[in-house]
This record gives sequence, structure tokens and C-alpha cells, in this order.
Amino acid sequence: MTAAGTANWKTPVQIGLDQWRVNYETWMVTRYTFENGRVVHVKTRYAGVDDIDLSANASVSGGFGHIEGNDEDGDKLFGRVDWVVREGYQGGVYTFLGGTGKWKDASGVVEAAVWTDEEEHEQVMPPTGPMRNYGFVDGEGEMSVPSLGA
Repeated sequence: MTAAGTANWKTPVQIGLDQWRVNYETWMVTRYTFENGRVVHVKTRYAGVDDIDLSANASVSGGFGHIEGNDEDGDKLFGRVDWVVREGYQGGVYTFLGGTGKWKDASGVVEAAVWTDEEEHEQVMPPTGPMRNYGFVDGEGEMSVPSLGA
């Protein structure tokens, strides 16, 4: 799974001394490459919440989102992403929950590293208003798509 796109954060809400939560919406183009050589491109929209914790090793210390994909045939793919931070790594665990057409019985999990860069390079955390991020996702995992075909 490889993807690139943009994410818009809303204005964060403070929930503790060094903690905030922020709603986000992300738009990406995702390429799924399967073992049989088949490649499927999906316009993907995410909506979720990111956790900002200035006392943690990474300022974005957690979060989750819901996935709505629309592929080149008009079939939809649904799922969830959970943010993971560990030493030297930030990324998502993408869990797929079916969809329509070829994705009807799709299931599986992909773990993918995420690279992001704020539109303003010297962005202070937490932002005092809405903010745009650019991102790139790259990872592998197990995904079953019984209706995919060759």
C-alpha cells in the first residue's frame, strides 16, 4: 500500500495541561499492489481525531480515523486507521472492513509508516488554528479480497 495526499486539521481543543485533540480530514490517492500483480488505485478519504501530547516523544502521540475509499471502478472500500508511535517509527495500522463490488468481503491489516510535513515548516504545536499537512504512506500487510480477480 502506497499513498500520498493532504490532511486538514481543525483548531485543536485543549483537554489537559499539555494535551489537545484535533479533528482531521485527509484526502489521498492510494495504490494497492497485490501478490498476483494486480494494482488498484483508490481515492481515499479519512476522517478522525489526532492526539497532541507535548510531553510525549512525538507531538502527535495517537489517534484514529475512518476510511472511505472509492476505486477506479466506483467500488467502495471501508476501514479504520489507528496511529502508532514507537521509537524511530510513526505510522498507521489500517484495518479493512469490507465495502462494495470487489471490496465486498475484503478484510485485513496493513501497517504503514507515515511521513508528514506541515505546510508551514516552522509550525508550532499545537497550532492556534486550522493547519494543512502533506503526507506519504508506505507499508505492507495481509489483505484478503476474494472478489478481486486477476
